[in-house]
Amino acid sequence: MGKITVSRKSLLGLMAGLLCAALLVVAPLKAAENPKKLRLAYAGWGLETAIAWVGIEAGLFKKYELNVEEVIIRDGPSGGVHALLGVDVFLGFGNPVNLVQAILGGGDIVFLGSHVSIDQYGFGVSPDISTIPDLKGKKIGVSALGGRSDLAARVILRRAGLDPTRDVEMVFVGLSPQRMIALSQKLIQGTPLAPDVAAEAKRRGIRVIEAKDVPVVTALLMTTRSFVKRDEESVRRFMKGYVASIHYYLTHRNESIGIMKKYLSLSDPRAFESMYEAFAAQLGPFPAPSGEATQAIIDVAGVADQKATSLKPKALFDLRFLEELKASGFIDDLYSEKKSL
Repeated sequence: MGKITVSRKSLLGLMAGLLCAALLVVAPLKAAENPKKLRLAYAGWGLETAIAWVGIEAGLFKKYELNVEEVIIRDGPSGGVHALLGVDVFLGFGNPVNLVQAILGGGDIVFLGSHVSIDQYGFGVSPDISTIPDLKGKKIGVSALGGRSDLAARVILRRAGLDPTRDVEMVFVGLSPQRMIALSQKLIQGTPLAPDVAAEAKRRGIRVIEAKDVPVVTALLMTTRSFVKRDEESVRRFMKGYVASIHYYLTHRNESIGIMKKYLSLSDPRAFESMYEAFAAQLGPFPAPSGEATQAIIDVAGVADQKATSLKPKALFDLRFLEELKASGFIDDLYSEKKSL
């Protein structure tokens, strides 16, 4: 066999090519082995934060090269920008009055999404009320300014053609059981009731007008505009993990219930199944609030500060990351996968 001669120039070229190929293989491995750290805070152990638990436990954030550290904040985001001190992203429900006031005051807060933006309510009314429009000039009982029932009531009233700031009087009564009592005692003429309380109200002979699928923001994902500007790529990766976590919860029932059991302690293990179903019914592939839900936030903030009424949704939400995922086909690709319920 003849001798093969390789010139020095050819040898150097071959070595350079092999080095480039090796770098192409090693670089992604290093990125996966050393994901970027991101601090995710949430308020307590509420069901709305189950999406964070699923994303962390199922390794979905790591899949998108993020090492997410959990930070528990007891008081929730009611303190506005202070809830985001020392963390990168906050997940939870906060009274929007405080949050919007912080934004109006120059607070560096922006909402990236809302994975729970639909709630189920019945509207308890006094015997003389047949339809929601009949409530014009009446007293509507809610829990507190900016509470979930307050937001729900404003959406339901607006759908019926009533202006919640001018056409009715909002009265702060307390939680659903207290509002049902106030209604039976004729202290108020209408109130949104959670499904279980609405069922009890019917048993007591109280008229309940069905108002299902009410678009209300009950779980906000927020960060600071400065963090978005400083590390846009981490935000983009987090949003992929966030959307993928919602998909996982909806398509991996048993695994998600198992994760919930790690974080929540319930006396009746069977309760996890009903909790799973109730939460799944509130989730959707595209975790952004509807125009109605956003308007309710602006309405309720306007009660505390008239300047809030001039706010536009883009002053509160930066939805471009979600829009990117939708336009790229990322969300469609997730939901085209076979479900494993």
